[in-house]
Formats: sequence, structure tokens, C-alpha cells
Amino acid sequence: MHQKFVWRWLLLGATAVFYLTTIFQPTHAFAEDRGHGQESGPSERKHAQIPNPGLLLTEVFYNPPGEESEREWLEIANVGTAVLDLSDIKIGDEEQSGGGEGMRRFPDGTLLEPEQAVVVAQTAVGFRFLYGTNPDFELTDSDPAVPDMRSALLWATGDIALANDGDEVVLLNERNLIIDSVNYGDQTTFFGPAVTAVFQNQSIERHPANCDTDTATDWQPQEMPTPGTVQFDDACRAPLNPAELENLPPIGTIQGAGEVAAALNQNVTFRGIVTGVYEDRNTAGTTFYTAFVQDIPGYEDGDPATSDGIAIFLGRERPSFQMGDQVRVSGLVTEFFGLTEIDDNALQIKVELSGQPLPLPILVDPPAAPDALAAYFEPLEGMRGQIADPARVVGPTFSSCGFAVVAPTVTTPRIFRRVLSDPIGQVVPILYQSDQFCDGFPHVKTGDLVSGLVGPLTYNFDQFKIVQQAGVEVGVTAVALPPPPAAPDLLVDQISIASFNMENYFDLNDDTGDDAEPKPLELELHLKQQKLAAALTQTLNCPTLVAVQEVETGILLDELALLAAPGCGFTYAVTHLDSADARGIDLALLSNPNLVTVQSAQLMQSCTVLETAVTDPRLSCPEGQAALFSRPPLLVELLVAERPFTVIVNHFKSKLGGEVETAPWRLAQAKHVAGLVSAILAENPEANVIVLGDFNDFEQAAPLRTLAENGRLENVLLRLPDETRYSFVYGGVAQLIDGIFLTPALQDDVAGVMILHVNADYPDALAVDVSPAALPFKTTDHDLPLLILQLEALPTPEPGATAVPSPTPTVIAPIAPAAGVFGGWIWWVVVGLVVVGGGTAVWWKRQRP
Repeated sequence: MHQKFVWRWLLLGATAVFYLTTIFQPTHAFAEDRGHGQESGPSERKHAQIPNPGLLLTEVFYNPPGEESEREWLEIANVGTAVLDLSDIKIGDEEQSGGGEGMRRFPDGTLLEPEQAVVVAQTAVGFRFLYGTNPDFELTDSDPAVPDMRSALLWATGDIALANDGDEVVLLNERNLIIDSVNYGDQTTFFGPAVTAVFQNQSIERHPANCDTDTATDWQPQEMPTPGTVQFDDACRAPLNPAELENLPPIGTIQGAGEVAAALNQNVTFRGIVTGVYEDRNTAGTTFYTAFVQDIPGYEDGDPATSDGIAIFLGRERPSFQMGDQVRVSGLVTEFFGLTEIDDNALQIKVELSGQPLPLPILVDPPAAPDALAAYFEPLEGMRGQIADPARVVGPTFSSCGFAVVAPTVTTPRIFRRVLSDPIGQVVPILYQSDQFCDGFPHVKTGDLVSGLVGPLTYNFDQFKIVQQAGVEVGVTAVALPPPPAAPDLLVDQISIASFNMENYFDLNDDTGDDAEPKPLELELHLKQQKLAAALTQTLNCPTLVAVQEVETGILLDELALLAAPGCGFTYAVTHLDSADARGIDLALLSNPNLVTVQSAQLMQSCTVLETAVTDPRLSCPEGQAALFSRPPLLVELLVAERPFTVIVNHFKSKLGGEVETAPWRLAQAKHVAGLVSAILAENPEANVIVLGDFNDFEQAAPLRTLAENGRLENVLLRLPDETRYSFVYGGVAQLIDGIFLTPALQDDVAGVMILHVNADYPDALAVDVSPAALPFKTTDHDLPLLILQLEALPTPEPGATAVPSPTPTVIAPIAPAAGVFGGWIWWVVVGLVVVGGGTAVWWKRQRP
């Protein structure tokens, strides 16, 4: 799993100049394993230039009469308004670091005034032979009166020798980044077509000297070279757009008007403007790149039913082009899980022009109804889209750099999903252009307002999403954090039961050797445990029973019980059994030993004809069948004040692999659990059974309806009003996927039921913030359901008393953080954090160098 990389970088660095980014891959991460296995094809521009500070190559004399090694020369000019220090500027004909051609540095302290030029010659003697004067600098020492250029061996080890048939000249800054370049003759390293070769004793000259379009249009042959003299008077020539010389089909004719591209499985050639990129890393740790290209404004097909944009899959090759480049693309049209894209195999991309205006974005305000959604978005696939300002956040920033919004026209506070068919189309997910390096991407919570959302529209995981690009200003108006909710104090003869998905509560050990197993740093684990202990003691108010999902070991729960003991006045007893889950996440039950006596515990595994690929060595299934659960239900028999209870803790199959595809699996699991309850009720119709946990499906989905069939069980969370009945927010959609089911004998004993909303609406950045204001929030990705039952004649708890259940847990000393561990650095997590207080902030997304 890749979610740890960014946090580790921040935690290890411990620097206050960066605001925390995100923890990668929550359980609903967007990173999708690509089916592609090919590297991307070659791009004809492999060198990107940084913004020019005003220093340009202005003349190149590469074909002199006589001895070339003595008489070649180069000219650069300051076309800006400030004096430039050339001390660490380099010039040469080697375009790649480590190459065998030449690169030289200017002497230390060299300054260049505005609108002035300097000449670097091979030798002063050779230059003087041609022009009767000395150059400003020489490459080879021939005259002590002329300063020598210095070596730049970190870039190149050879000599500068300009080839007559074609070569490159490059200017580098102090960080060895290209600030200007030219290629001539048969070389097209930086742009094509190249500057035309000239005859002997002629030069190529930038004319006028301050024109810089990064094309051959900037240059012209000079029959009478003018070393040291530059001209600024003439108007710049606009480069001729290749689109005017070659008639290629618009992208709309490739996309067509259907859900599948009209040119599917055909090789096509087209041109357009790069409108953005997307970089995502899959669960195996492989990073893939996708670019988005849209028709040049004025060259569209004019059909509103066809999209003017398209995705280009680049494979593992980082794009060398950038937003605003005009490119000519040749490749195969494919469909990848509903997204039309150009495949990376044999892909050809040629950059023709740079700095071109982007197509105007389409205002995105989709309909809610699912049947209208595809018809709305399909003609916009791959095009630039924009949400009107201000958009309202309905799904907080998650760890893979994204959040979800609705347009200002949507007035409902939340978008709910009770069944699969509910209309959720108005939610628009926002992705950052990288799901790995998202520093600067805003950490927003539900209810915040965001402006400046614009980018190409992609399609993955059954949703159209805007890919926000770096360098675009995003404004955030944050609402203040609410007072943290907390469970009420219990009255006489009451008990409370909570369901608590602890979201990847793992230790420091690598037990599986699998990348999918989270491996936290020690500091990350300390922070996690502080948040979990606060949730138990402050938010949940020390429930009598806690049904735990997503914990790796019982020892971790022992540690948590000790951390919570001072706040609870007792030490939780831990009932835990190892499951067959490949990642190692298990189910467990925490119980107050002053009130609860655990009598037995077992995992209720079963077999199925479904192809689950689950291996459970404790189970022997008939041929053609497999284990039904990777996390079998934990069935615990216990006594509360001599009253027998059966608690069944659950964590059903997730939707990883597809919602529809995995639905039969969850339904089979629900039928198995329903059968367990039916068997108990058949023996004792008055049995006190509680079935609870993370069911990973909507409240009215078939698995949850199956549990409640025939009045066998009631999900008491359904008693809550609509506006508070949710426990999870996925892609901006609020949904109830957790449940607490009771048999009839307990249904009249319900004294209270609630969901404590402290997690699902808040950004993952708060998961490592243990400041007092943020401590209660974002402990996990699920909100916390809680049930209060009114029983009879409970014993009076003895302060500090501790009972030990069966099986006996292993208790180890807690790892107490040293004083001041968090006080020193955690302040910068909170200072300026838009999720903590109200106000307006502006974020600038930065391109990772």
C-alpha cells in the first residue's frame, strides 16, 4: 500500500514550512490497477524548459571559414530589465547531463546589463582573425587578456564543437535546468522543425533578440554575422501553426456520439492542446501517467453530441510536455473501464507549439438522475470542465488527493444513498493531478466552500471527475469545526454498545511480506493510538461493549485498553481471534469487565460455491467451494448481570472489485449470519442477540434486508432521522454501511441510539492531529454508531476493578510518548489549518519538481 509515503516524508522531515499532505489509500482509494503493461512510446520533446529569467541565446556561428575549432562562437543577451549574474550560468552543446559533448560556466562575478550581449568564442585568436576585436570570453586559452570559461564537469566532460550538419546549443541555470535552447540542421531535440542550416561564414540569429516562442520562427540566417550586437526594434514573427498546413480529423470524429468511441481499435492521428495530466499509483506501487488533449480552439467538429477531448495513456513514462503545448498524436483508440483513451503501445507524440491558449472550460452542473448522467457527461469526456464558484464540499479531502463537491445550484445539505439506484449524479469528485504528491492541495471538510475548480474530465470507478491541475489558484472558505459530539452518561441499569471500525490499526511488524499490509512508523502508531483512546473515552464515553473491525492483533487492543483505562476507570477485556484476511485485519470485542463476563468466542466461518479466493487453513471445504469470509463473524457468548447475550461482530466483503460484482458475496455472507441468528432463535425465541459491525453495503441493500427478514432482526440505526442516518462518506455521498441489529427480545430495551459524526465529514489530514481542538476528529473513516440498552439490576461497578475474559489476552506495557513529542511539531499542523477554524484561505497548487 502506498498511503504511507507522503506522511513518512513529512513525519521524518519534521519541518514547519510544509503543511501536512495526506495519508495514501483509504479503504476507498481511487488508485486502480491498470491493465496496461507497455511502456509509453517516444515523445519528440524530451527536454522541458523553465520560465526564462531574461537570458537568451541570440546568435550562433557554427560554420566559420578556416579552422572551426578556433573560430566558432556563441552570443547570449540580457533581454530583461534587471542586471543578471552569470556566475553559475552554463552554455554548451551537450543537451543531456553526463553526455560526452561540451558545457562551460561563466567566470565568477560576471554580470550582464539589460539589452547587452556577450560573445563566447572558441579562441580569442581565431575570433580576432575574423573580426579584428576580442570576444568577451574564450573556451580555449589563447590570450591572457580574455577571460576563460570554466569547466562544468558535472554536466559534460567533452569539448564544445558545433556540428555543421546539425547540433544543439543549451543555456543552463545554477540548478542545471534549461533556460534556453536552440537546435539547427538535422536536430529536433527541443523543437521541430529545426532552424534551417546556413552556409559557411553565416550565422543563425534570433531576430528580434527578445522574441522567444521556442520555435524555429525566432531565428533567421545572418549573411553578415553581428557578434556582440543585438536588435530589439522589429516585431516578432508568429510561428505558423502546423494545423494550417495539415488537415487532421477533430477529436470529436474519433470519440463519436456513443458511449464507445467511434474509432475504437483504430490507429488515428490528430492534434490538440494539452489541458492536463494525471499521475496515479496503483496498489502494487506502479505509477502511471495520463494526459488530456482537447481540440485547438476553432478546429472542433462543432457537434455538441461529441467530445472535443480525449485521454492519452502514457504508461510509466512521465510526460515531457506540459499544459498549453500543442501536440500531434498518433496511436490506437481503446476503452479502459469506460474511459476512451489512446493506448501507450506504439504511441507517438510530437510537440509542435508551446504556450498555446487553453480551450475554455465547460460549466459542469450535472443532473441527479442516474439515467440522465451518462448522456450529460459522455459528450464532455476528456474536455476541460469547471464548477461554478463557490462549490460546496460534500466529501472531505481523502489521502489520495481528492474531495467531492456540488455546484452552487444544489441546495440540499447532503447527498444520501440508501439504495444503489438513488440519484447521486450532482456530486462531482475532484482529483488532484497527482495522487502521491499533493502538498498545497486543500484539506477541506464537508460544508466548506471552494472556488477555482477547473480541469479535464476523466472517468474511473464509475464516476466522472475533474482533475485539478497544479498552478491553479484554489480558494477555500472554511466553516468552523463544530463542538465535538459525545455519548451521554449512562443512567442506572443501562449499558452501551458501539461499533468501531478502527481503519487499519496495525503494529510496526511486517507479518505478511505483502505491500497491502500497512506498516506504520512508530510515531504514526502513537498518533493513531492517541486518537483511538480519545474516541473510546471522550466520544463514546467508554461503552460497555465495543465491536471492533480492522485491527491486526489482540496486543494492539491490549495497548489501547491500557491507554483508555485512566479515562474509563477500568481496563477493557479483549476478545480477539486471528482471521484468514490476507492483509491481517481481524474482528474483536472489547468489554467492561466490571459488568461483562465473556464465556466463549469463536469464528463462524463457512464455505461457498462463490469464487472468493479466500484460503482459511482451519476450514476444509468440499471440492469446488471456498471459504466464504476473509474475516469470519466473531460470535461471543457473554453475561451482563447474569443476563445472557450473544454478540456477533461482522466485517463483510468490501466493494473492491466492483459494487455489482461483489454484491453476491455480501449477500451470501448475510444469509450465513441470518442462519446463525435463526438457529439461536429456534432454540430460544427470547435470546438476546446483537449483530453489528461494518456491512459494507447500503442500508436498504439486499444483504441488510436479508438480515432483517421475517422480523428476525431490526437494524435500530434505521430509527434515526434521515439527516443524521449515515456512517460513511464515499465520493461525496453519505451512506449508512454500518449496522446494529437486535433480536425481538431486545428491541423494547432500546433507550437510545445515535451515530457520533466525528470522522466521515473530515479530511484525512486530521488523522495525525492530536491538538485539543482536532483530537476527537478523524480517528477513522467511519462514524461511530452507539446503542444504549435499558436493562435490570446491573451490579454497581467497583472503581478500578478488572476482570479478565476467556481467552486471556496478553497485556504489555503501553508505549507512552515522551513529553513534548507532539507539542513541538504538532502546532504547525493546526496553525493555518482551514479545517479547524472559519475563514477564507487561498491555496496554490505547486508542480512537484
